[in-house]
Amino acid sequence: MSTKNTKSTKKASDRPVDDQKAETEGERLNAEPEDFLDLKPPIVPEFLDNILLVFSKSIPADAWSQCKIKKTGREYPDDENESKNRAFLAEFVRERLEMVAGREYGLWLNGRLPFITPRELLLWRLRQYVEYIWAFQLPDDEDLALIFNTTKLRAAGVVADFTARFRKALLFPIALRRLYRILREQDPVYGLRLEQEPHNRAIGPVFAVPSARYVLDANSLIGEFRIRKDGFFRDAALIDKAENLLWIENGVMELVADDVIRDELFRLYKIPREAGYEG
Repeated sequence: MSTKNTKSTKKASDRPVDDQKAETEGERLNAEPEDFLDLKPPIVPEFLDNILLVFSKSIPADAWSQCKIKKTGREYPDDENESKNRAFLAEFVRERLEMVAGREYGLWLNGRLPFITPRELLLWRLRQYVEYIWAFQLPDDEDLALIFNTTKLRAAGVVADFTARFRKALLFPIALRRLYRILREQDPVYGLRLEQEPHNRAIGPVFAVPSARYVLDANSLIGEFRIRKDGFFRDAALIDKAENLLWIENGVMELVADDVIRDELFRLYKIPREAGYEG
């Protein structure tokens, strides 16, 4: 081996100390705390206005009066100024979204929310939105697809999973009470639109309901009637999706007026806070 090669492979530790100091003089090792802690804080993104509007339009009208902004103490204005009312609901949604986001990360950091798959995370978030923002109501699949940044088909799949898991515990008890209030014409927002309308070889009234999904809840209620009473009852039907108009046959309406059956169903399907539901 040549002398030249031997010199080139000599270790830095074998060189004179003065030479090593010369090489590192003026260089920072970036190992002091201020080098890796003095960072510019990350920017927390604002919620986009269109997303807030998608959330707010899915809040059922009968729940608007209960929407209150905690930070300012403001309550829903209800002054028939559509622009102001829409802006208020958007601000309500903004505060609630910040709350559920903090809750999610707080539970995760505290070890109370374990590692879950992305799909499970969507179901978890959907539950938060239903409980704290949408007043125990599911919005349309198109809105969920926008909120979750996914396709309508995948959003529908998430809804199907969510409904299968939480329907009896979370959704149906609230929808059941809303249905009774609407069908008994006790709701100031939703109610009777047509007294007698022929449909499916039967006649019955038509009601405006909060969501197209209420046809499923109405048919679940009719299923409960079938268990308790003999006779043939036709399924409810959504005759106008744009206006959310629900048709109910007259035979079903007679059972809706039965207080005994109503009280039995309310005891059977308790609302979440009465049932002590947590998981």
